Amino acid sequence: MKSRIEASSDAVIAIVVTILVLEFKSPDSPDIRLVFDEWQSFLVYVVSFLLIFITWYDHYLLFKLSEKMSKKIFWSNGIWLFFLSLIPFTTSFAGKFPTYRGASLLYLANTFLWVVSYIYLSYALAESNPVNAKRIKAIGFLNKQDFTIFVGGGLLSFIISWYFPIFTWIVLFFAGIFTIVFNRNGHATI
Repeated sequence: MKSRIEASSDAVIAIVVTILVLEFKSPDSPDIRLVFDEWQSFLVYVVSFLLIFITWYDHYLLFKLSEKMSKKIFWSNGIWLFFLSLIPFTTSFAGKFPTYRGASLLYLANTFLWVVSYIYLSYALAESNPVNAKRIKAIGFLNKQDFTIFVGGGLLSFIISWYFPIFTWIVLFFAGIFTIVFNRNGHATI
């Protein structure tokens, strides 16, 4: 079952990234200035790609550390893939309207649920694989400090988006960079 979950997850992620880039439209004119006019849409795309790529790597690590699979893991992974599959839609919507509150909040809500489903998947994997549970929990944000930062950051992002929707993308971009640079959970080696 493990290899099937990994293979189907990789396929869905690859399809989602492909759809994501296809949603990013080029200008209708050869004027290079029109490309720069789309900087906000490009920023939304970069944020989505960065978050997907970081999570894809961590998903790989979670399954590398896990030998035993269960029905709970199968369904948890499916829920995670469901919210992942909505990212091209929310990215496209937010890319068209990056300064509008509704677009930012919808994107954040989907991203929040995607991360919550990832945390639950990590919990299910740790529960079924007690030998590596500590490392799985570290990757899956299952310690109190990481979870507190996630919830606090999520609430802060919703508040910022309510008043300043465009800052959503800047905050999420730097959150992704922070995750890569200050990786203290031992993800450095594959």
